[in-house]
Amino acid sequence: MNAPLATSWRNIALAILAALIASFQIGKAIIALPLLQGEPLHLSLRQTGLVISALAIVGAVLAMPLGVLIARWDSRKVIVAGLGVVALASFAGASAGSIGLLLASRVLEGVAVVTLLICASSVVGRQASEKDRDLAMALSSTAVPGGIALVMLVATLASSVGMPLSWPAIWYVNAGLAAAFAVVILLGLPAMPPQASVAGTGSHQKRTRLWDAIHTVGTARSVQFIAICFALYAVIYFAFSGFLPLLLRDLLGLTPIQAGFVSAGIVAANVLGNMSAGALMRRGIASHRIVSAGFVVAAICIPMLFWLKLPPVVAAVCAAIMIGCMGGVPGALTAIAPKVAPSPTLIAPTIGFMLQGSYVGQLVGPMSAGALAQAGGWVLVAWMLLPLAVAGAILARKLK
Repeated sequence: MNAPLATSWRNIALAILAALIASFQIGKAIIALPLLQGEPLHLSLRQTGLVISALAIVGAVLAMPLGVLIARWDSRKVIVAGLGVVALASFAGASAGSIGLLLASRVLEGVAVVTLLICASSVVGRQASEKDRDLAMALSSTAVPGGIALVMLVATLASSVGMPLSWPAIWYVNAGLAAAFAVVILLGLPAMPPQASVAGTGSHQKRTRLWDAIHTVGTARSVQFIAICFALYAVIYFAFSGFLPLLLRDLLGLTPIQAGFVSAGIVAANVLGNMSAGALMRRGIASHRIVSAGFVVAAICIPMLFWLKLPPVVAAVCAAIMIGCMGGVPGALTAIAPKVAPSPTLIAPTIGFMLQGSYVGQLVGPMSAGALAQAGGWVLVAWMLLPLAVAGAILARKLK
């Protein structure tokens, strides 16, 4: 990948902030779980898991093809359009009176969120110099956990001071934020020419080029490894953090406000793990060791959290350690992605394929955890997560 001589931290910051706004759409569903179980929808645990996972459906199917298409458009236009769609979908979802309409708006949000996360990561990679790229890409991976933690913290603070909180209000606020930041990107981010172009003018030739790009990325073994590792991480992370407010309530007996603050703190630890991965790689620590360490810590902490009756403070610290150490996994994998791309023009689809693994995990994790918790309690969830953590630690050894 051809790197600029100097890093444009301003452009990188704008791209990461756009990804942060996109990630709010994940966090808002998590913090709204108890609210969705009340009036007027009365959703079950399985249905609330579907609300979280619905956004990931598009990513699980279309992340890599979207990455191929994104590479053929001006990045600024893509980000502005993505934020606009987020605003419209969030506004529509706020007025949904049934689970069907709410899920439809979440799928539309999914298209925009996937597009924004892929495009933002691509912009970060393009705007970072060779010596700064690992750190910049690791910082870009903080958008998702950072967005989730920030939404949790703000919503919990609002609730703790007596502000009335409803899930439609959360949706409306996110619509306004996305619309406002679309203007910021339009005015603040310079035009960025496409990284790739479609040769030829015929529709058949365009389809052939699209398929060739998908095939090249999808069959690259190193890209497959990072996608699988990201999928395993996402199942564990979203199955755990997606139900964290309910998990803390049910297992530790915390009040909703206490659970909200503790959840935000635990998820914020993941951000520190993301940033630490970049710093460690800059000091020469091999990326596969960072990934392996994150899964090993998860394999140790999962039985402690789900099977032992730890005191609340000890359990919260254990959860923060687990989520924090696992934060190194996406940080390291995101830094690896531009390096293993088959060519510079295939960086966006490589990131898309990696995120496709993540979205498969986001789709499977909350739905499976919700179904297992409803069927037999949280103890069953541990039996799903523990083998995945062990598998991730083993697979990480193949990353070089």
